[in-house]
Amino acid sequence: RKLAFRYRRVKELYTTYKNNVGGLLGPAKRDAWLQLRAEVEALTDSWLTHALKSLSIISSRSNCVNVLVTTTQLIPALAKVLLYSLGAVFPIENIYSATKIGKESCFERIVSRFGTNIT
Repeated sequence: RKLAFRYRRVKELYTTYKNNVGGLLGPAKRDAWLQLRAEVEALTDSWLTHALKSLSIISSRSNCVNVLVTTTQLIPALAKVLLYSLGAVFPIENIYSATKIGKESCFERIVSRFGTNIT
């Protein structure tokens, strides 16, 4: 019961700030975050911009969704998704953490939810 409440609260925060992580950080941290993102973009030949564009194209297609499986615990993974501005292309329901249940169980859940015709 407590876990369900916590998940609802996390989902609420994720949904609220998935398109505006700067609002979650506040003005000072927001500026530092934007500067850091600009530096990462410069050092990686706009990797994040290209990744976001690709993921946006996929999520805009009918019958297509983006699914993220990570070995990071769920809350830190959600924070990373928000900090990389990927919240708009990864609905919280499509983010799976394999930390406690393992990758194989995660993929079994994904197959049972979406079917076997996946890439």
